[in-house]
Amino acid sequence: MLNLQLTPGLYGFLPIILPIASAVVIAIIGKFTESKGLLGSINTLFILIATYFAARNFITILNTGIPIVASYNAYLPPIGSCLEIDLFSAFFAVLFTFIGLCVSIYSIGYMEREGIRSYFMLLSILIASLVGVVYAGDFFTLFVFYEMLGVSAYILVAFYKNEEAIEAAVKYFIMGAAGSALILYGLALVYGLTGTLNMALVMRTMSNTQLSYELYPILVLFVIGFGVKAAIFPMHSWLPDAHPAAPSGISAMLSGVVIKAGLYAMFRTLFILFYGKNAVQGYFWNMNISLIFAGIAVLTVTIPNFIALVQRDIKRTLAYSSIYNMGIVFAGIAIGTKLAIAAALFHILNHAIAKALLFMDSGAFITEAKTREIEKLRGIGKKMPVSGLTFVTGSLSLAGLPPLAGFYSKFLVIWAAILAIFDGNIVGYIIAITLATNAVVSLGYYFGSLVRNIWFVSEPSENAKDAKEFSKTIAISEIILVIAIICVSFLPFFIMDIFTKIVESLLDTNAYISAVISP
Repeated sequence: MLNLQLTPGLYGFLPIILPIASAVVIAIIGKFTESKGLLGSINTLFILIATYFAARNFITILNTGIPIVASYNAYLPPIGSCLEIDLFSAFFAVLFTFIGLCVSIYSIGYMEREGIRSYFMLLSILIASLVGVVYAGDFFTLFVFYEMLGVSAYILVAFYKNEEAIEAAVKYFIMGAAGSALILYGLALVYGLTGTLNMALVMRTMSNTQLSYELYPILVLFVIGFGVKAAIFPMHSWLPDAHPAAPSGISAMLSGVVIKAGLYAMFRTLFILFYGKNAVQGYFWNMNISLIFAGIAVLTVTIPNFIALVQRDIKRTLAYSSIYNMGIVFAGIAIGTKLAIAAALFHILNHAIAKALLFMDSGAFITEAKTREIEKLRGIGKKMPVSGLTFVTGSLSLAGLPPLAGFYSKFLVIWAAILAIFDGNIVGYIIAITLATNAVVSLGYYFGSLVRNIWFVSEPSENAKDAKEFSKTIAISEIILVIAIICVSFLPFFIMDIFTKIVESLLDTNAYISAVISP
């Protein structure tokens, strides 16, 4: 019998349905007109409504604490596929649709007319896939949406069809395909252990299982497999190549949300299978796992951060910065305390907004100056004041300048590491020292390279001297994201309180299992 437990009804899953509907409508209308204004407006309208329903889901679950569940075929768990929206996944859906909305608005002004129908169709599918990944209630459904996400991202990276774009897309595809194969193998092992791929049932089964060395191969498969799309070291190398090649709106999606979807899938899977198992006092993962995660975090924070210092291409600099910031998030996961995970979520929010903004700004600069070299972009910020000021705001936030939002999340991850030290967790020493040191290093390219060259120069470069703002929709999207940064900056404790509630609901596994699985 078809099982539908919908709270508050089918509306709960419109954040997936609406972007797909947008792709269908654009495919039909695009046969008659290639007007980017019309097609972009249609896409923006659909994504705006999807963002509203994603926010509605989040507020509903925040107030009631009841997940939204739907099994959408004739079979119940353990066989049936399903969608499950809890507070954790609802937050990511709001973030993904919001950034997608801003990119859609931006793309109306930024994209050229050629291929515009395909572009907006693929953007809609990308957004639907992102939401599908976080709304998935079983690993099969998650994997299907994860592959949809990968395919749409590969094509969008290769959108310009030049040598650089095709090379970057092929590299991304090969690494993504290898990662997907490892994920599929890991899921096969999970099914063999538990007899199901339903997340709640796997969680219930694994709650009575002690950590053994036989489970470590599953850990390795998922860390490497999901680590490709999450762009954690050493699976990160596709990202610095993809960013320069892709349209700037897609660069904003890649660093803003696509890598977050990879990290979400990794954390969700590892949390279900490993969190709290055989953990000693002061640790929330098994000590061996915590040290492995800390090692990954240290490498992901440090190596790309130093590489970013010597980059001359603005998009490659921002790409390595994204990897560094994913290391900060992974550091919070490695610590594993409630505060650390909440701070990691806070940093996901801050980085997604600010980095999407920086790639949008850089796309506007590149369009006018016809170059990606930072030195040749000197002074362009004053020639394009909206893009210039928003770029400076986003850069200062990611640099951790108080009182901007990025300062709070960086500080809270470090503070969580310090508190872990007092609980006897040696990972705290590693994380605190690494993050504090690299926060100083990152100032070298945020201030010394990006902000200084874009804004603080007396005379613009030859490429920048004739630059000007050329699209109202680009300016609107940039201003929306700056307003979001300012709002978060003025409400850090309110925002952190919400993230604490998200983590509390995530850790309350018994409530999740009982809400999802009918007695």
